[in-house]
Amino acid sequence: MPLLGVVVLSAAIASLSLGAVDVPLREVGAVVTGRLGLSWLGEPADQAVAVVWNIRMPRLLLGVTVGAGLAACGVALQGLLRNDLADPHLLGIGPGAAIGAAIGAGAGGIPGAIAGGVAAGVLTSFILRRFRRRLSIDPTRIILSGVALGAALSAWVGFIVTASDRSVVPPMEFWLLGSLSGATWRAFGTTAVMVGAGLLALLMMRRLLDLLVTGDQQARHLGVDVELVSTVLLIVVGAVVGATVGAVGVVAFVGLLVPFLIRRLVGPRHGHLLAGAALAGAGLVLVSDLVARLSLEPVEIPVGLVTSAVGGPVFLWLLARRRDV
Repeated sequence: MPLLGVVVLSAAIASLSLGAVDVPLREVGAVVTGRLGLSWLGEPADQAVAVVWNIRMPRLLLGVTVGAGLAACGVALQGLLRNDLADPHLLGIGPGAAIGAAIGAGAGGIPGAIAGGVAAGVLTSFILRRFRRRLSIDPTRIILSGVALGAALSAWVGFIVTASDRSVVPPMEFWLLGSLSGATWRAFGTTAVMVGAGLLALLMMRRLLDLLVTGDQQARHLGVDVELVSTVLLIVVGAVVGATVGAVGVVAFVGLLVPFLIRRLVGPRHGHLLAGAALAGAGLVLVSDLVARLSLEPVEIPVGLVTSAVGGPVFLWLLARRRDV
């Protein structure tokens, strides 16, 4: 955990300093301390204030929030389905949130995205309940059903965006690959409230997740209402994913890659997993955003393109490992 904290802090400092306009670390420190009411490092230049505080700081904080939320949701879904292939976007929750955001873009995309994410979570809960009624739950089959659902929902996002006013609705690549370039303090505030509440709810349900991993039948014997817990978890995940999609678009594979790696570092207990994944997810999005900003400077590539370039091969590798596909 301390190592993850160092990675996130280092990525945050680099994110504030590096870019199309490089800002010396002393100036970065002067801007931050000045905003905290301190003047240890003197008065920063006006350009440094405009770049660091007005542009890069909300982008940094929004990236941390999005990464932490998506990674924690990945932990919850993988625990619920007992499958390391589970990911909010592969299950169709992300595309569902994108539909809600695209429809409600004129009134601000985040509320619509939250509604779409919750609706997709409820639909996923319905699909999961149908599998349970057959008494033959196949987590991999559920994942593949989610992939098909996500592909269909992504197509509907394309229809909605194409038919909408381009001056109001972001372009298609925003919904498919995501971007932190439009981050604002307002977007960060709204997203942080929803993600923070969702993370708190998931932490409160960590022991239930520990029991669900043992299997539905065993969890019922231990007093867990499996259907109710599953539905609540998917609604929470849908709300968190919706908030992130409404703010930055779809940033895929964070919820797949981070839990897979963190589980091997901190063990299977979900209290540790959720905390570790939140830190690692924040670090992954910050590093990916740095790569997106600096690799083809002055052109900025979508941050989701970087996470997909890493997460896609990992997903294929995990899929190839499974004998039940």
